[in-house]
Amino acid sequence: MHAMQIAVMEHSGPNAEEVRNVCERRAVSAAYYALFHHITDSAATLIAPNVPSDTNHRIQRWFEHAEMKKICGRFMQAKLDRPLLDLIGDAASFNLQNVASSFIKLQEARHGADYDLSYSLTTKEARQLILLSVGAMASWDRIANSAEANIFLLSLLMWKNWERER
Repeated sequence: MHAMQIAVMEHSGPNAEEVRNVCERRAVSAAYYALFHHITDSAATLIAPNVPSDTNHRIQRWFEHAEMKKICGRFMQAKLDRPLLDLIGDAASFNLQNVASSFIKLQEARHGADYDLSYSLTTKEARQLILLSVGAMASWDRIANSAEANIFLLSLLMWKNWERER
């Protein structure tokens, strides 16, 4: 059990709710980062499958959170536009759309949890966000070895280059 969880369980004074909220906010942030690292690890493995793990971690740092959120939004459209239309067809699969929408929701929740001091959520809401992350990682694992997933990962890094081709 995490030390913060123990502190919450042992503390029942006036600040117990504040400590509980800190734990929930931290859990939301961790849920987002779990999905972020799950995706970027796949990308680093795809881009450089024969490099040592310390180099793999450096490659993962190439990914920009805001850019990833923007690109995820492009994969959620009912009908994809170019260049995605040419690369994967009319629409992303259900699994990829789940990854993309979950990433956006979790990033927005993480921003609230990490930067907005008035952000508050219930234990139930925190658990739902954790389950959202777990479900998105499972969706990713179902498509990780597909051409669609490869295009998604490359889009996260190279979208600006593809946009220039239009």
